[in-house]
Amino acid sequence: MESEKRLMSLINSVRVLNSTRDLSEVLNQLIKEVHNVIGGANASVLFLYDKQLDMLYAKSAIGFDMEYMKHAYLRPGEGMSGRTFLLKRGKIFYSEDDTTHGMSNVSPETEHFYAKSLGRMEYPMSAICVPLISNDDCIGVLTVDIYSEDIQFDESDLQLLETFAGQAAIAIENATLFSQNERTKKIHEELSKVSLSKGGLSDITKSLAGLMGKHVMVFNEFNESLAISSPEAGPLADELSKSFGPLLETSITKQGFSSHRTSLFQKDHFIYFFPIKTEKQTLGLLTIITEDLSELDPLDRIAIEQAITIFAMEIDRQERLLAEDFSHSGSILEQLIHAPYDELSSNHLAKLNFPEHKSHHYVIAQLYIKNPLLAFEKISEKKQQLMRIIYREVSRLPYKTLVYDKNMEVTLMFTVSSSMDEEQVFQHLEKLFSKIIRTSNEKLALDNLAGFGQVVEKLKHVHLSYRDAKRCVQYLQSAYNGKSLLTYKQLGPYRLFLKFDRKELQEYVDEILGTIISYDHDHDTELLQTLRVYLESNQNMEKCSKELFVHVNTVKYRLKTIYGILHIEKLTGREAFELQLGLRILEYLNAKM
Repeated sequence: MESEKRLMSLINSVRVLNSTRDLSEVLNQLIKEVHNVIGGANASVLFLYDKQLDMLYAKSAIGFDMEYMKHAYLRPGEGMSGRTFLLKRGKIFYSEDDTTHGMSNVSPETEHFYAKSLGRMEYPMSAICVPLISNDDCIGVLTVDIYSEDIQFDESDLQLLETFAGQAAIAIENATLFSQNERTKKIHEELSKVSLSKGGLSDITKSLAGLMGKHVMVFNEFNESLAISSPEAGPLADELSKSFGPLLETSITKQGFSSHRTSLFQKDHFIYFFPIKTEKQTLGLLTIITEDLSELDPLDRIAIEQAITIFAMEIDRQERLLAEDFSHSGSILEQLIHAPYDELSSNHLAKLNFPEHKSHHYVIAQLYIKNPLLAFEKISEKKQQLMRIIYREVSRLPYKTLVYDKNMEVTLMFTVSSSMDEEQVFQHLEKLFSKIIRTSNEKLALDNLAGFGQVVEKLKHVHLSYRDAKRCVQYLQSAYNGKSLLTYKQLGPYRLFLKFDRKELQEYVDEILGTIISYDHDHDTELLQTLRVYLESNQNMEKCSKELFVHVNTVKYRLKTIYGILHIEKLTGREAFELQLGLRILEYLNAKM
């Protein structure tokens, strides 16, 4: 009679499980029906296997507080349920000694959550664990516990629970597939709706946050925040970018999602990273932050992974629009720097919304890629990534910027306020290009040089700024001084020397300074250095002696020797000019590779 009653309970339980396709409802009903099938049970817990995390997590329970139990993760082989998962067969733990031994390899953290969920630290007097098998794979483990000393599970309980588990696995698989499709469909439809309405990356991010009830943010491949779901998410994004750069860099290289438990502002969070990729390149990192250690449902994770394409399409769309805009402006800039201004089509400038204005001044910067030995395919790929960095940075500027890209050079024309003096302009440009060059070197292993021309008031004079910027780059290419940035003012008279053949310049130095250089070499003296400091001190012997850290009489003696070598009695204006010019050319030549 008892066996018939238990059989009827089993049949009824299976009927209940198959009455719905809602996964949450199936799992809730399953854990309730266990106690109808297995008499005497005090508590039970259903663990499901997360393949991506390679962990078992508690999904539903009776007799345990799920607020704590949901944090009790088990690795395969860990605890009674973890051992059953690996063995793929049911097991009875007959006594408290058996259950204590079965739980002996549980982590302290899991043990802590187990005790909190039970309300005390106590292992059951008897327990049964059975695997949930579907298509020869174990998808979870059902564990039933007895905490009363006068009751013990037996083989009939095990057989009945295994039969129940077989039917439960089918119900779970069906409900999981249905719920997964429904969840994925809902998220994909909502995000697609925002994307199609041209809401942009920010609105798509906010929409996903609303569906998840979590903080959501998007970083680009350089750990810079592209979009955040709310003002509250802003500080979290800044902290991640500032303090967890290596974690972001590692996460973006992975094929699938990754999760981490991390402290932000002295509060524990679970952080989920989803790389945003196309077939050809990595575009960014979708990041979801949960508070109070609440975790992302596996169904939501799968749905988000399916929806990543929407984020990829939006980022790619924005960057293509930006690139197209700059590409169009590049043809105008090419004419400005190479062709007479009068030949420019006013229609082109009008289409760019680029009228000449008295409150605007203009300056050219040229960026040069210094890695000529890289294979063409490799340099093309890196150049494309570099252009994305440049477009992204200059698009944030308040004024219109034109970009002309050709071979290893990128030429940019910046519009600046006429109220800014040249020094302020160069300070802004040096800050911008220092960031571009540093990012390019760190992320792309590219070395770049940047030169800045003079600030001009009219578009017809832009070619002059271009000429000076190009000369700065030419000097940086040839100079061995570790510099990567140079303004035309810093270049000074060196821009004149760039026009001349090096041999011709050397001949001039030999003619003007050769005898002094030879004397220093033969007698181990410092006449050339003394002459340089003396001329730069406006021929003031006292100032010269202080800078050289020698007595003024030593300076007098050295100058007398110099005059004798040059066959002059004193330095006239013409002679001083020629000597200073020679010294400048010598500095330029000594800076050559």
